[in-house]
Amino acid sequence: MAVNELDLVIFQMAVEGVRLLSSSFDEKAAEIATRSRGSLLFDVRVDGDLEVQRVAAIGYPGDKIGVVALDREGLVSCCCLVNGTFSPFIAPLENWTSMPLSMQAQIDVTGYARLLLAALRNAGHMLGR
Repeated sequence: MAVNELDLVIFQMAVEGVRLLSSSFDEKAAEIATRSRGSLLFDVRVDGDLEVQRVAAIGYPGDKIGVVALDREGLVSCCCLVNGTFSPFIAPLENWTSMPLSMQAQIDVTGYARLLLAALRNAGHMLGR
């Protein structure tokens, strides 16, 4: 199912509405989910990427997923709305988020986050170096 323009506009408006708030990235991601009537799937740190330090995903009905990235300067710099074809990259991060903290501490998901960013960049959704 393709992402329709109305869904994209609503998602982008939610992102723009929180972009300049003086709150943490996880608070911004949660607020974007609330404003756009989605559910926060994950918010994870990304180590080793030249542009992005955090990435979050928000789930919507109809297999749509909003992705928001925090750049190295601490700004919400990229956002895109994708369909379920990215689910294989999102599922491990979503699963990790649902684990108890004691289990999260034992599992490194940085590689999964980098794979998600690479897939998004390869599909033309985010700029990459």
